[in-house]
Amino acid sequence: MDWHDRSEPAEGVEANGASPSAILVDDFIDNRARGTVIGTPATTGGIRHGRDVERQIAIDHGALRFQPLVRPGWGRQGIAYGPFQREPGLVLMVSLSNGHNTSQGSPLPDDIARRFYRWLRGPGIDPWPRRLLALVRSPRKSLTVRRFLWWALSTSKTYRGPNINENLAVGWFSKEAPMDPPADGCCFVVHAAEGENGELWARVGERCLSAFRRLKNIHMYYVVALREQGAVYYAAADQTAFGVPAFPMMRPIAIDPFNKDEKLFAGVHQAALGQIGFRVDTRVEAIHVGTVPQLAKTFGSAHAADAFDEGLPTRPANIGGSWRSWADGSGTFCLVDPGRSSGLIHALLQTDKASGAGGLVWRFGDIDNYWLLKLSALGCSLVSKRSGKETAIASHAEHGLRAGTTHSVQILDWGGQVSCFLDGVRLFEAHAGAVDMQTATGAGIWKCADSEIRWHSFEAHPSEVPVPLMAPLREHRRLLGTCLSYADSFVGPAGELEQRTTEFGNGQWSRTLGGGIIDLDGRGGARVRASVERPNPGRTFYSLPWDLQGFTDLEVSVLPPGERRGQDQRSRAGLVFWQDCDNYICVTTWLDDVYPGASISVFIKRFGFEELYDAIWTNVADKVVWGKLFRMRVAFDGNRFEIFIDDEAVMQRSLTDIYPNDPALRIMRVGLAVNWEWGDDTGSVFTSFKARR
Repeated sequence: MDWHDRSEPAEGVEANGASPSAILVDDFIDNRARGTVIGTPATTGGIRHGRDVERQIAIDHGALRFQPLVRPGWGRQGIAYGPFQREPGLVLMVSLSNGHNTSQGSPLPDDIARRFYRWLRGPGIDPWPRRLLALVRSPRKSLTVRRFLWWALSTSKTYRGPNINENLAVGWFSKEAPMDPPADGCCFVVHAAEGENGELWARVGERCLSAFRRLKNIHMYYVVALREQGAVYYAAADQTAFGVPAFPMMRPIAIDPFNKDEKLFAGVHQAALGQIGFRVDTRVEAIHVGTVPQLAKTFGSAHAADAFDEGLPTRPANIGGSWRSWADGSGTFCLVDPGRSSGLIHALLQTDKASGAGGLVWRFGDIDNYWLLKLSALGCSLVSKRSGKETAIASHAEHGLRAGTTHSVQILDWGGQVSCFLDGVRLFEAHAGAVDMQTATGAGIWKCADSEIRWHSFEAHPSEVPVPLMAPLREHRRLLGTCLSYADSFVGPAGELEQRTTEFGNGQWSRTLGGGIIDLDGRGGARVRASVERPNPGRTFYSLPWDLQGFTDLEVSVLPPGERRGQDQRSRAGLVFWQDCDNYICVTTWLDDVYPGASISVFIKRFGFEELYDAIWTNVADKVVWGKLFRMRVAFDGNRFEIFIDDEAVMQRSLTDIYPNDPALRIMRVGLAVNWEWGDDTGSVFTSFKARR
């Protein structure tokens, strides 16, 4: 595993000389067989509690392993520590890779006989006798038996229980093994979002706030900091990805001002793993509990805040400078300017009578330039004002203020997206862009004339703050090559790719597997010889020799065939990492009419047998579409791989996450792949290829 200890305290986390301190540390350095983890001691400071009903929790390679349940459901698989007494600044930090952020528990979509037939046939590369012989020799037959049991209990006739779309919960819970984590404590929940992959929820009051969708299958860091009442949620990833910044920074995701549970268990719980009969394991690298003095303060990581104990302030704010007031015909603006843009804004709004209106204002430059969320008993609206011109972005009457109620009002603003929430319910989502974000940094509240509503506990947080390190934490190094070995833009006369010499590196392309053909099209592309009427005949690889067996970094640009959905065009193009005909990995796209979105899939063949339903993938929504060029980059060290689409990290895994006892793949050849994945390619075009070391 490629990692190093990061033991220095994060900049900006110390307060008055007080550093974060660990109460419990579990780094899973003790290997344990499945079913033997619960009841054992953590690395320091506690005992591993929880539930392992099917005895599928293990520890290996420095990480906890959750394996798929035959009977999915909450309260059956999870690890917990405590209980702990609530106190401000008590923080849980979890470092993990969820098996699949769109994991679900549901009946299989196909007939069980057809599924067994597909499993027996595999991807169609090896003749049946050879495939069956490889299965007999396979070191993982026990997993195959368990897979069959899972399928047998997941048919439309045998599946028991409800469909499960929430698959992972991380945070503080009132029970050691909560039966319904989305309705318990202060926690993150990962919800399956179909073509958009994962949706990150945070529990606010009596419901879960949906922070964002398109959560990719990457390594994540979840931080939940308790307050005297409620909690603040933060998230990060190894590398910047949609919705989250790169470690060692983290993003404030949500604030819960309501939860009052006094005794809480820190835990990670899994309800479902895999989807439609595919299996993949969750890996938890670290669970730390400790106290963080900076987050024990009333407003934690806020860069502007005020309790509003005496109504609208005319004095300096508790945090962030002096309040300033403006008035126009609509009401009064009360603003503080922390000097940089805010990513999370939250306040409590109290209504004694169902009258008046109020709102949160941010991106405030002056009285002619701002964004404003307006709330009243009649409904809500989102307004943008620029150069004195006001634009109503959205409004509706479905949600509004209620008399005698304290409401939680929240704004998320990062990555060019604005999301507005009332009591955890998403009101609006709008694209705001980054215009004036460097100078329009004021934030505060708005109150219409004669309004009887009252504001409390206003706070604005920057979009990124340092991760509080309570103990040394493994940090994955980024696997990217720097030295170019091969490059080919496929410029040249039309003809087959076979025997072509690369433009840089003097490598000679060779068809390594399959019966398909890739042709130079004479226009700077290498096109799969295929069409809707005559698709590519199964898996096909073209490769180049590689002399650095322990690392490669490949990049390819692909133009999927067709122009739009409904033309029956399919793309299965990507990259291959080849040891020999019995051991290789291909990383390819899946674009098809039958699903609302696209995915990047990894198929693995080891020791002569390919377990088809061990393929792993991440859904990438509209990052891959018909007729639009995209760039895929995959860095691979024989065990760990990182996949990028147009420079955004979309998947990070290790082969030992899937097969813990397998040795690293020796990389002997690298190149282009055209895969079979429930259908074949109809004419994708490769427009460039690079291999780095």
